[in-house]
Amino acid sequence: MFRVTYPDGSVFKKMMLGVLKPLDEVPIKVSLDEFLIRSLSPDKNILIEVVMPRSAFESFDCTSETSITASRDQFLKVARRATKRDSVTLVYEEGSRTMRVVLVNARTGTERFFEVELSEAGRELIQSLQLDLPVRLQIASEDLKKLIRDSKIIGEELELTYKEGFIEATVKSEGRMFKEILTMDKPLYSLESKESTASSKYDVDMLRAVVPAFDVTDLITLEFGSGLPLKISMNMEDGSRINIWIAPRA
Repeated sequence: MFRVTYPDGSVFKKMMLGVLKPLDEVPIKVSLDEFLIRSLSPDKNILIEVVMPRSAFESFDCTSETSITASRDQFLKVARRATKRDSVTLVYEEGSRTMRVVLVNARTGTERFFEVELSEAGRELIQSLQLDLPVRLQIASEDLKKLIRDSKIIGEELELTYKEGFIEATVKSEGRMFKEILTMDKPLYSLESKESTASSKYDVDMLRAVVPAFDVTDLITLEFGSGLPLKISMNMEDGSRINIWIAPRA
């Protein structure tokens, strides 16, 4: 069983609404040290990972490692109800077919109780990806959002290419083209590569699907390599982190 309380409902809502959209269920694992969500999208092209350390929570009570699978639609409906004044408490009792979510307003003390259906209990989460991606860059979340929005205007496939000292982002479609050159300070915060060149293409709609997650932080790390997945990483002030992996297009 577990009972964990996250202090800021607004942040919790941003995290959940941002990462759960591509999924069809919410596999959760709670251990003595962390709260973890990790799952593939139904088409297996997007891997979502949310890691929230014990220290990020206002209170954290877990008697033993517990794995459950919650209804995504029900969980999202409840997460949308959370506000900045709310704390969010998740409660699971061993053998239960539901997870209780309690929203407590810090100003009024009002408590709201919700039950989220569990589709399956005790299933192990899939393994995380462990890949050495040669190109790594940091970009402001707003700049990355703009790049993805601009890409969608032109086509469905975004090509990221690393050349000596810069990133070239290109979309081509039916005689039209969008191109943006990303360099240090314009607008990149950092750029490094273990290879002299690297290039890979990614589905723009998959990128758009995870854009809401970018609201949790001001700075985002991207990693990629030729024919390799794109890794999007977001680190939060409370120590929580979100990793999103997007499969390359052939």
